[in-house]
Amino acid sequence: MNAITRDEWLALRNTGIGGSDAGTVLGVNPYKTEFQLYLEKRGEIEPDDISEKESVLFGNLLEDVVAQEYARRSGNKVERCNTMLRHPEHGFILGNLDRLVWQGDKRPQFKGQIRTNHLLECKTALGRFVDKELWGPDGTDEVPMSYLAQCQHYLAVTDAEICDLAVLLSGPEFRIYHIQRDNELIEEMIAREAEFWARVTSGNAPAPDYDHATTAGVLAKLYPGTNGQEIELPDAALHWQRVMADAKEQVKFYEGVADGAKNHLLHLMGEAAVGHLPDGAQFTRKAVQRGAYAVDAVTYIDFRFKKSKEKAA
Repeated sequence: MNAITRDEWLALRNTGIGGSDAGTVLGVNPYKTEFQLYLEKRGEIEPDDISEKESVLFGNLLEDVVAQEYARRSGNKVERCNTMLRHPEHGFILGNLDRLVWQGDKRPQFKGQIRTNHLLECKTALGRFVDKELWGPDGTDEVPMSYLAQCQHYLAVTDAEICDLAVLLSGPEFRIYHIQRDNELIEEMIAREAEFWARVTSGNAPAPDYDHATTAGVLAKLYPGTNGQEIELPDAALHWQRVMADAKEQVKFYEGVADGAKNHLLHLMGEAAVGHLPDGAQFTRKAVQRGAYAVDAVTYIDFRFKKSKEKAA
């Protein structure tokens, strides 16, 4: 299996739906919408360049480490898969696998299509804000939904029966999850991916998710400048202008409510450093002095809330 270059890999990605796209098509990827993926696949906007993000950079650097540790702990022999695969019946479904797992001493076969029952995906989740509650106990199949979709997507491409997912979590902590083939989910996934790819090839865009955190950035990419024209907006624009204005008034009102509540608490605490609430939570206040750099030196009160241990657990 000959390796392909990154440019070749990026070009191939836009000829179909890859494993990392599956969660977006199914609506379980919190970082990308179907509308954004559609625009990227059609070449109407450039995909975000995430290659220099530290989480991606170290994820790539540590992939070999994760694979080696998986092999050591599981006793399974693994090998890299350097070929972009296509589903034998649905050519728009692509698979860029991390590793193939040997069946004992039997090496995975490759004759136009992978022949193996066992796959391995290698992940790292080392960020400060990684929600470890999304990851179930070691040895289960309880992984974030976008990763579950990715594994099932690869099982669909290869017709394999199991995809192990090895992850290095912050701590550090190493876990191995076992994702069994789910034919019912795969059937639904293929149908959804086929519907999405039909949109891409026909130019029938899905509706934007206007409330998604990434949509403003996507629209900025789609409409980066102005053409100098003046247009008449439809009645719907007046509705959304009123919704936006009302929401901003609500924000100002509730910001005032929050400020008033904070002032109540500060008055109740007086000069105390710690204030315990009846439910076990607490507020803390301390004087913080900031040195003079480009601005004058200043001292201010740092006021914080801390949940009770029972509530946090």
